[in-house]
Amino acid sequence: MDFHPSRHTLLLVGSANGEFTLWEIGLRERLVSKPFKIWDMQACSAQFQSVLAKDSSMPINRVTWSPDGDLIGVAFAKHLIHLYAYQQPNEARQVLEIEAHSGGVNDIAFSRPNKQLCVVTCGDDKLIRVWDMHGQKIYSFEGHEAPVYSICPHHKETIQFIFSTSIDGKIKAWLYDNAGSRVDYDAPGKWCTTMLYSADGTRLFSCGTSKEGDSHLVEWNESEGSIKRTYSGFRKKASGVVQGVVQFDTAQNHILAAGEDNQIKFWDVDNTNMLTFIDADGGLPGLPRLRFNKEGNLLAVTTVDNGFKILANSDGLRSLRAFGNRPFEAFRSPYEASAMKVSGAPVVAGISPNIGRMDNLDRNSPAKPSPILVC
Repeated sequence: MDFHPSRHTLLLVGSANGEFTLWEIGLRERLVSKPFKIWDMQACSAQFQSVLAKDSSMPINRVTWSPDGDLIGVAFAKHLIHLYAYQQPNEARQVLEIEAHSGGVNDIAFSRPNKQLCVVTCGDDKLIRVWDMHGQKIYSFEGHEAPVYSICPHHKETIQFIFSTSIDGKIKAWLYDNAGSRVDYDAPGKWCTTMLYSADGTRLFSCGTSKEGDSHLVEWNESEGSIKRTYSGFRKKASGVVQGVVQFDTAQNHILAAGEDNQIKFWDVDNTNMLTFIDADGGLPGLPRLRFNKEGNLLAVTTVDNGFKILANSDGLRSLRAFGNRPFEAFRSPYEASAMKVSGAPVVAGISPNIGRMDNLDRNSPAKPSPILVC
């Protein structure tokens, strides 16, 4: 899932059946739905066509917006990425189809090396690749010894670089000069890890899972390549129990959130002790996926019935009430709201219009779960 960078109630959702949908949360409406299809089969490699002949399913691994919100990037579990141009309010036009990797495309992000918008991808073939807006490969980074799980493009002043993590727990960093990785760190847990910067770009965090299923959330000291903080609050797993990979996100520079134990857990970035946790009145998977909007006042979380819920703090509730052309009573009472089911999309099966309160996530608020307003 990914919220639009400037339209803070617009949510992009990818699903395991290859469809992506676009939701206007304020109106509780689905604006766009794009089932998976291959645009040009003749351009696909013989290897990819053979893979599809054996199994035509095409789960989405990642969806993301470009920095200006004009483009949508979709990474699939087999070889492909798609780029769409978003035209308000409900049009998504095909732009590029790229066979980006051999095997799964595990992550996709936008970057601006040399001030030109590009797409960065990583995959099961252990590579990180950078593509221009014509679909031409302009950089390829080799050095990981295992499939690359995630990427994090960033810049410091005029220096552009990409952090990458692989499923053997290695963290590397690349400049756009093909001179090899500039760092080689071990992620806590030494398995799948995701890296994110704070909203202002000054602090670097990672969150991941070990093969034993233990979760690790840390802040890094970039200049030294060392761990600055380790956040506590994750439950110790039973030996050998691996449910998947913990997901996390940051909001407005001072809140971290991660999904674990059928809950959403929150930390203040300056305090290693967990601030609070909420279960959104139940219905969350063991390791829920989650995403803040750019203002940090809405949080989308996945549910066990292949839908998602929206949680909001007081600012988020006010922004939703700004959609004054629709009655808001459904958000006020836990008994009046009703789930919206989406036909024809078995993986993203519905959106719950329920709003859970995150009012307690202010720095000065008590670390105590607030009531959740759900039906």
